Amino acid sequence: MAAIAFDPMDYMQQLEAAGMPRNQAEAVVKGFSAMFIHNFDALVTKDYLDTRFSEFESRVDLRFATLESRMDVRFARVNVMLGVILVAVAIPALRTLPI
Repeated sequence: MAAIAFDPMDYMQQLEAAGMPRNQAEAVVKGFSAMFIHNFDALVTKDYLDTRFSEFESRVDLRFATLESRMDVRFARVNVMLGVILVAVAIPALRTLPI
C-alpha cells in the first residue's frame, strides 16, 4: 500500500494560522488523528483497487473461457444433429426424384 502522510502538528499550525484558538485546534487535531488511526485499516488505495480489479478480471476471463468452450461443444452437437436430420430428410426426398 502507498504511504499516507498526515502531520498533526502542521495541521494544528494551519488551523491556528486561520484564526482558530490553540486549544480548539488541538482538540480538532486529536479528533482527526484518532479518526485517521482508527480508520487506517479500512483505507483503500489505488494500488489495492488495481490489484483487486485485476484478480476479478482474471476470474471473469476464466469463467467466460469455460462457458465459451462448453457452448462450443453444445453447438458442435447441434451441428451434428442438424446434419443427421438433413440426411434423414434429403435422402428420401432425393429417392423420389426421377432419374
